[in-house]
Amino acid sequence: MNKKITIFLAEDHKLVRDAWKLTIEDNPHFSIIGEAETGSDALEFCSSQKVDIIIMDINLKDGSSVKFIKKMIDTIPNVKIIVVSMLNVYSIIKDLYKSGIKSFLTKNSSKEELIEAIQKVYNNEKYYSTEISQLLLERDNETINTLNSKEIKIIQLICDGLSNKEIGEQMKMSEKTIEGYKTKIFKKLKVFNNLGIYSFAQKNGLINS
Repeated sequence: MNKKITIFLAEDHKLVRDAWKLTIEDNPHFSIIGEAETGSDALEFCSSQKVDIIIMDINLKDGSSVKFIKKMIDTIPNVKIIVVSMLNVYSIIKDLYKSGIKSFLTKNSSKEELIEAIQKVYNNEKYYSTEISQLLLERDNETINTLNSKEIKIIQLICDGLSNKEIGEQMKMSEKTIEGYKTKIFKKLKVFNNLGIYSFAQKNGLINS
């Protein structure tokens, strides 16, 4: 490999960035050309400079970086992003995968996994860290795919402890309509009470554990 792979780091914790840099800069084929603590700064830099790979945490100083990741996909030609995620955000991983992201790591990933991810992504291949691969295997994808956005929102509000009336007020629906949605949710998830809903949501990353 004659050309160095240029890499941009988007991570709001300096200790984590420094750890990534130690691993990356130890490889003669890689070169870090910039770093940022916010999604907006990462988007601005990578929109104006040629970067081979962006390593980007899901949570940055200006909040969730999901919107910035999707913006990069839409606006930067041939962008290649390695997303760093926590294990309890399966629904976000699924959403980003559908948007075109093909590589996911966790902060528990090894140095070897980081190097392998960079190499594979550069060659247009998929790469999931060991923990993410295990997470995807454990999730009930078929059931999740039957849920629409309103049903997912209701599940999350149920898990927050809201009553049918309170959920209806928040979603601008009648209490009776919410009861109808809950009946459908019970049927889809094959559960019989709110505890079953909570268990499913926790297992499948619809809420923070």
